[in-house]
Amino acid sequence: MLKHRLIYGLLIGIGFAASMAFLPGPLLFLLLTSFALACQVEFYRLAAHGNYRVYNRLGLTLGCLWMAVVYLLAAPPGKPHPNVPGWEGALLIAICFVVLLRALWDPRAVHAFETAAITFLGIFYGPVMLSYFLRLAQWEATSLFATTRGGVFLTFFLAFVIKMSDTGAYGVGMRLGRHKLFPRISPAKSWEGLAGGLLVGVACGVGVALAAGRWHWGPEGIFWAATGSVPAVSPPLAALLAVLLVTVGVLGVLIESMFKRTVHVKDSSGIIPGMGGMLDVVDSLIFAPACVYFFLVWMTK
Repeated sequence: MLKHRLIYGLLIGIGFAASMAFLPGPLLFLLLTSFALACQVEFYRLAAHGNYRVYNRLGLTLGCLWMAVVYLLAAPPGKPHPNVPGWEGALLIAICFVVLLRALWDPRAVHAFETAAITFLGIFYGPVMLSYFLRLAQWEATSLFATTRGGVFLTFFLAFVIKMSDTGAYGVGMRLGRHKLFPRISPAKSWEGLAGGLLVGVACGVGVALAAGRWHWGPEGIFWAATGSVPAVSPPLAALLAVLLVTVGVLGVLIESMFKRTVHVKDSSGIIPGMGGMLDVVDSLIFAPACVYFFLVWMTK
């Protein structure tokens, strides 16, 4: 089991890094959209295991719509763009309204609360959250359809910190774990593992930030700045960002575990040997891209 996890985890990590680094914008959009929709499919299958009825096709269509609109209208931070202000809120309201209208005209919607809520949650949990990978990849882009090396570095930074933290937490928890972190949801996790994961995550975050400052990796002004300027994210702030990433990563894992425990399944699917499904791979990354995006937007203003 552990061998499979390491092998497939390494292959997935290499494939993800290569895709982010070398795929042109349109192909990266198609890849991320396919990935987000695959996670959404698994989410709806979890709901089906619990005998919850959802609008699968409508939810996937609206999820795809969200990814497409983000790709077309979400300009890089600080760049002029032609979109109407407030389009994100307007689109979320429209998506929610469409789901509710579907429930309104559905004669089989005996539990309309559950059906509408789970359908909308699948859109939010998958495409909406994961679309922030696309936003980060477009950081400092000069056109609406481009990705940048600096933006790709940001996605590498967050994925590296979280996954190395996961590894540290697993190793420390296996050897020293005595006190359960959240036994009702995930009996295997311990406070000792969390502490180990935090130490590893902070060390990796600060290390990557220092290396970025030394060799000018990533977008200018974040981890490094031109002569006479001060970067927005100093090593102490990088440590704070790493703590934030590790925290939301752990919470993301617990949230997915909550969903699985509710419907009495171990994995979201079995497509990846030793690891489960897509959601089992990215559960710690679901909320991280949005956290990094807004952290940096607010720090670089």
